[in-house]
Amino acid sequence: MVPEYIECCVQLLFILIALLVSLFRYISSRKKGWLYSAGYFAGSLLSSFFWSVYLIIMGEDPNASSFLTYFGWNTSFLVMLLMNRHLKEKEERKYFNPLMLLPIPLNAVQLKLYLQFDGAALSVYQVSVCTLIACSCIQSILWYLKKRKSGAKPPYVAIVSLINILAEFGMWTSTCFEGRIHDLYYPFSFLSSLTYLLILRALSKRYAGEKDVVTGEVISRKIQNIMKCSYMAIVLICSLGGFFLGRWVRDTLSCGDYENSETDIYGVLSVILFLISIILVAFAITIILIVYFEQKITENNRLREEKLIAESSNAAKSEFLANMSHEIRTPLNAVLGLNKMINLESRGAAETPPEDRAAIRWALKNIMKYSDNIDSAGNSLLSIINDILDFSKIEAGKLDLTEHEYTLSSVLNDVCNMVQFRTREKGLDLNMEIAEDIPERLFGDDMRIRQIICNILNNAVKYTDRGSVTLAMNCAEPPAADKPTELIIKVSDTGIGIKKEDLEKIFDKFERTDLEHNSTVEGTGLGLAITVRLLEMMGGKIGVKSEYGSGTTFTIRLPQRVISPEPIGDFRKRFINSSDTALDSECLFRAPEARILIVDDTKMNLTVAAGLIKDTEIKTDFVESGAAALEMVQKNSYDLILLDQRMPIMDGTETLAKLRELGFTAPVICLTADALSGAREQYLAKGFDDYLSKPIDSLDMKRTIMKHLPKEKLLPAGDSYDGSHREAQDNEPFGCSDPLISALRKARLNTVKALGYCQNDAALYRMLLGEFVRGAKEKADGLQKYFDSGDSANYAILVHSLKSSSKTIGGDELSELALELEKAADANKWDILKEKHSRLLSDLDELVKIITDTAGEELSEAADDVSADDDILEFFPDE
Repeated sequence: MVPEYIECCVQLLFILIALLVSLFRYISSRKKGWLYSAGYFAGSLLSSFFWSVYLIIMGEDPNASSFLTYFGWNTSFLVMLLMNRHLKEKEERKYFNPLMLLPIPLNAVQLKLYLQFDGAALSVYQVSVCTLIACSCIQSILWYLKKRKSGAKPPYVAIVSLINILAEFGMWTSTCFEGRIHDLYYPFSFLSSLTYLLILRALSKRYAGEKDVVTGEVISRKIQNIMKCSYMAIVLICSLGGFFLGRWVRDTLSCGDYENSETDIYGVLSVILFLISIILVAFAITIILIVYFEQKITENNRLREEKLIAESSNAAKSEFLANMSHEIRTPLNAVLGLNKMINLESRGAAETPPEDRAAIRWALKNIMKYSDNIDSAGNSLLSIINDILDFSKIEAGKLDLTEHEYTLSSVLNDVCNMVQFRTREKGLDLNMEIAEDIPERLFGDDMRIRQIICNILNNAVKYTDRGSVTLAMNCAEPPAADKPTELIIKVSDTGIGIKKEDLEKIFDKFERTDLEHNSTVEGTGLGLAITVRLLEMMGGKIGVKSEYGSGTTFTIRLPQRVISPEPIGDFRKRFINSSDTALDSECLFRAPEARILIVDDTKMNLTVAAGLIKDTEIKTDFVESGAAALEMVQKNSYDLILLDQRMPIMDGTETLAKLRELGFTAPVICLTADALSGAREQYLAKGFDDYLSKPIDSLDMKRTIMKHLPKEKLLPAGDSYDGSHREAQDNEPFGCSDPLISALRKARLNTVKALGYCQNDAALYRMLLGEFVRGAKEKADGLQKYFDSGDSANYAILVHSLKSSSKTIGGDELSELALELEKAADANKWDILKEKHSRLLSDLDELVKIITDTAGEELSEAADDVSADDDILEFFPDE
């Protein structure tokens, strides 16, 4: 009997362990495979518990009905069949191979043996179900062998199930014989029990890497733990309670005299133990049903929420499309209507007699006005389309960040320049509160940072009718080189504000708030949504505070890596001076008797310098090298020299030393792109009398020259300078009405900044474009020459010149690439030069083609104007 005790205890223990694990895994993951395995082990427990406990108590097998004895095991076989079918793929279920039928003739022999000992119905049922399980398992194995190269999952559960069925057949067959064959029952029984644990392992491998059926917790961890602990307690109580209750029943019944009874009174014990096993199974089923229905309720709630969200999203999209229809049709109607007006005016002018010049001028003036309005409407339409494209790229995950070193003052300058037009149009004040200790050189995606700040500033201007818009910026902590810092950017306005109930949805896509008061405000409702997504990509965040009717403040916190802790300085002062220069070219003085020399290796820089001081009537000579400057000084007498620092062969510092050796005592002013804190002191220490940083501020340049020229040669500003270069800009100060400049702006040149460098002189800008085109081939040949020879020093000087000249005409993208290669050449990083040199030449060719295609004839005319005075060459703006 000892082997029977051991066999029953091992089997019961393994079933309990397997049931608990399956039940707990189903509670946690809600995978149906675990549900089937829990049902399989619960059915096995139903028979195994009462059989094992009865054997332990009574010392013999229970004398119970076949239904009572085999109901649980028969149920478990059916569940195993369903489990294997559930784990099959759809195509696998239809797959057929003759080898699948192999168990049928073997089991027919088994059935003939069983019919001698058990009832026909029970034997046929058990053999039939187990044969189907065996055939199903073989089907899965054969399917895997056929599809394993296509990535089919190994049939772990099918293999273990087949082993279990073979063990069961082995147990049943061994009981049909006597002797040693009968003793094989115990090894087969142990193998069958072992497969219970192997099924757990097989299911774990089957579901490895798969996500849960329902994302998130359907039932909280606390409730899950309560369920697990409760069932473990029920198992423990029922197991021990069943054992002690069974012993008490046995002892109680044994006190009576039932020797002559015709019924087996101990059959009552079998029924009691069976009922206890039903309680164990019932609790397991109850937990399964709780989890199952809780899952269904959660899924239904989630579907209901998703439906509401989808309906809300559809409503927002419908509103967005309606709004988009309005936003797109408005500028399109303007374009079509104004174009019609241009046609009418043009026909009228064509029919006007030539002598009626006033009427023709009036018609041309109207045409220019209509053209400007078409340009504005087109830009509005382009902005709408760009917002939609940007957002679609973000939604599709196709918008990438392009991070590199950049200068913060350049970003702020561009942002403030772009927004100040709109503030002027609405009569608003644009305030800047930029902390002077913010680092100038940072690492990040400056283009997207411009976009973020512009979106917030434009939003502030859009919803502000009177008062001001303020841009403030500082750092959260003291900056240190090669370490991250957090920029804190605040944009405040005195506009209409935002209602409290609308604060949470202003960053949602397609949303526009307070439409009752904002129905006339143009926009797509995507600007802030794009800003939030971009900030998320950069690791930043945005917050908003607002008081309805009083104004709004947006606060952006954006992490950026510091390249150098050198501070930006007084940006507000520099920007105001630059704006004053752009808007006011008033001549500060005249000096017709003065003579100065400007030295720069880039022709276009000299041309800019000539234009900036043209109104002073100073006699000016221009040379392109330090050696030429030395020759000019020996031939002529100069009151002042403007000397570029970075030149090939002999730089500014070396040239200054040679000039002093020659006895030249007049002031020498350094021109350099080094505008960081301490640069002025550095160049003054080298012997320069003063310092001008690039990009050159026209007003600052004139003040510096006036400071150092002999007082006797300075005359008050008069009317001798006719200011003809301003006539076309009296009403449009930035050359916006100039068709050429408008065309170049549409071709992606930064004409606003370029005109600022030229003191808003459109004629001078044309000269610079022509000079850039004419000098492009020479620069490209020189760069290729130095690249081929490995001369990084001269390559750096020439690419520095290209950086300057391209930025002067508004080619910002080429200028930024040239700046990157200049730094690489300075550091002798040939890996970067080799990677991007070809792109530099290609971008240069593309920029030249854009200019020539847009302004070919006008450049030829400008060249004719310049040919009379070949000494006027160039100057530079740079970062």
